[in-house]
Amino acid sequence: MSIQVTSHHFKKVTVNVCVWLSILIACQIEAEPVTDTDSDIVLPAPVGRARWGEDWSVIRYLPLPDEDPSLIFKYIPLNESGTNYLSFGGEFRFTYENYDPVDLGLSNIGEQDVALIRLAAHADWHPNKKWRVFGQLGYAAAGDREGGNKVGDESDLNIWQLFVDRHFTVSDGEQLEFRLGRQFIEMADWFIGSGEARNVRQYYDGLRVAWLDNRFSKFNAFAAEFVDAATGSFDMSGNGEYFWGASAGFRLDTPHVNLSLLYFGWDLKDREFQQGAGQLYDETRHSFVLWAKQPVTASDQWALNYYLAYQFGRYYDSANSNIKAYAAFGEVTYDLFPRVRTPILGLKTSYFSGDKNPNDDELNTFYNPIFVTIYFSYARDVMPYNLVHLQPNIAYRFSEKLKLTLSNDYLWRENTNDAFYTGANKIGVPAEASDARYIGNQIQLAMNWNPVPSIVTSMHLVRFWAGDVVEDGGGGDQNYARIDLNYLF
Repeated sequence: MSIQVTSHHFKKVTVNVCVWLSILIACQIEAEPVTDTDSDIVLPAPVGRARWGEDWSVIRYLPLPDEDPSLIFKYIPLNESGTNYLSFGGEFRFTYENYDPVDLGLSNIGEQDVALIRLAAHADWHPNKKWRVFGQLGYAAAGDREGGNKVGDESDLNIWQLFVDRHFTVSDGEQLEFRLGRQFIEMADWFIGSGEARNVRQYYDGLRVAWLDNRFSKFNAFAAEFVDAATGSFDMSGNGEYFWGASAGFRLDTPHVNLSLLYFGWDLKDREFQQGAGQLYDETRHSFVLWAKQPVTASDQWALNYYLAYQFGRYYDSANSNIKAYAAFGEVTYDLFPRVRTPILGLKTSYFSGDKNPNDDELNTFYNPIFVTIYFSYARDVMPYNLVHLQPNIAYRFSEKLKLTLSNDYLWRENTNDAFYTGANKIGVPAEASDARYIGNQIQLAMNWNPVPSIVTSMHLVRFWAGDVVEDGGGGDQNYARIDLNYLF
């Protein structure tokens, strides 16, 4: 049975939910964290997207405060020892975004704004220390976008996640984990994302195997099928596109860098590139990635997050083209002072190869359908294909809860024989429309505020100044604004 959402119903639901959310937020902000002073055990905080990463079993060691009765749902023991237990939780997200105009003016739709809500509830059952079953039901609704809603805007009540975990102890602190079922997959920070900028995340049906050393992933492998969001209740299913991969991680003590070797493969339908005259063809693509990450520590104010990637495979156009593409991208940051309140200087540099000759039998356009596109901005009109990108940025971390970031992106086409891409499967400006290389620049002001662990808020304001490529394609300047309010319970 499908749940239909009219514009009037959506607004009414949104107003009522926001009122109740405000009451909950007020209660949460006033609440103090629960701590056992004898054992220094602190309750876990909600773990954003990966709610399965929360371990609420510590509650059995703590006296629960009368003023927070919701904690009784976080740990429900089913045996005397407490090793068999249930945990419940959920998520509410409200998003408002405005494009003026949408698609950088290339689509002639004009201004577009929309309000979105996401509701999710999960249950986490641990029958013992080796097994667990995690399930999540979700619902997402959106107002009417001018020009039509986007993929991932809406989902009637559906099973968003349902998987079984099995753990095997290897040694002290190390274990093997097998996961089978519906899940989302995030790896290597920006390279593989869960589609968090969408209202409905990207989910998969598949199997994952991981070798963990105190939560550090020494080895990870998976094979899965893409699951499409659906507007019919309990109608989400695999779409016949596949994703697989593996990673191996290494820790270096001097310097304190984590190195990872990664491999990803995709088997995708109906992909659009300048190669093949902009028609839709299937492809099979493989990516090898070297990823280096150095986090900021108390003794080191430098941080590094950088990627080198090589792609090969086959694009099944009329020429049955070989894929040969490259990428080098990432960011270096420096905390001016080794303390919480400090300015942070950053620089992103990016190179994503474009196609040299759309009429030959080789496709050189770098492509990643699940790249974390907020690497550029939440506006998501810039994609990591046929692109050279430079972004200086400066942030100020007022506390562990509040951070402001100001960035300025400069964007060029890597190759003028290839298109400017404005979507994960969309040509914004075809190659023949412009001989120019400069796409434009955009300034973004971002705020991230987490007053308490269960509340995650963000705001993004973006101004895009069109360069010759966008103007030759019929587009122009753009303003973008987005507000997100997440409540995790």
